[in-house]
Amino acid sequence: MTEEANNSASDYQCTLPPDLLQKAEKELNEKPEWRSRDIQALRDMVKKNKDLQIRTDDAFLLRFLRAKKFEYDRSYNLILSHFQMKKENPKLFENLRPSAVKHVLEAGVTGVLPHRDKEGRKVMVFRPGLWDPSRFPIDDVFRTNFLTLSKLIQDEVTQVNGVILMMDLNGIGWAHAKSISPLYAKRISSLLQDAFPARFKGLHYLNEPAVFDYIFAIAKQFMKEKTVSRLHFHGKNVEELTEFIDAEYLPEEYGGKAPPFSNKDWMEELLKCDAEFDEEAKYGLVSGSSLNQKGGNDAMECVMGSYRKLSVD
Repeated sequence: MTEEANNSASDYQCTLPPDLLQKAEKELNEKPEWRSRDIQALRDMVKKNKDLQIRTDDAFLLRFLRAKKFEYDRSYNLILSHFQMKKENPKLFENLRPSAVKHVLEAGVTGVLPHRDKEGRKVMVFRPGLWDPSRFPIDDVFRTNFLTLSKLIQDEVTQVNGVILMMDLNGIGWAHAKSISPLYAKRISSLLQDAFPARFKGLHYLNEPAVFDYIFAIAKQFMKEKTVSRLHFHGKNVEELTEFIDAEYLPEEYGGKAPPFSNKDWMEELLKCDAEFDEEAKYGLVSGSSLNQKGGNDAMECVMGSYRKLSVD
């Protein structure tokens, strides 16, 4: 681990407003008076694993603690899963920088609504029908979505409130369906459900074509029950989205009053971030560490006295 990453451990300043501090305590078991202790406990576990060469600053570790309700073991295993996913799929994560997927962003495939939903969650808009499989591979689409989500979860409000996904399937056809193999669907499901430090609170499907039944049959077999319970199928009834997002902020093509959706602002913001993602690429799992490794007995001994058995998210 770099000296810079370790030195930044104490630079963290919580930016959550009072109402979200209360929400974080109620839903995530995050107590301001315990936060530093909890971060240090996870840091000790990470440092015990010499194969994990990753950031250990407060802000980074907090992403994993919040995603797993401040339960140390689950947070640590999420870190392992996250970096093992990257290690086992090197081609998928190579050249992981926004400028490398500028063509995907320019096509309008992925973006983010400028305003949050009624629950304070960020809304990622995914329009795979704008992807031309003859122009660029599905891996480029994956990288774009991964970069987008990675940028979103840097924000503390999003770490607490979560993310919802709007998937507009207008324009999807068999050319797209043929690119989604069972192996690919399994990989994506595994990443989102088991290896990414975010609270995914809902997935809204819009304008589903006939071929969607084929695609969903492939994907559903890899979805956990909790994930399935958070799916919403709207078809052409896009106005149903106003139950979740204020009509004032919802683009007109989705039943709202805002101008048509454009990802231009998000694209410009993301394209400024090459340097930070290049820095992230320096970290990882340097050899085959087990997903069940707990970070060493010494690390566990230092936290067991104050360990909190918490509910599963």
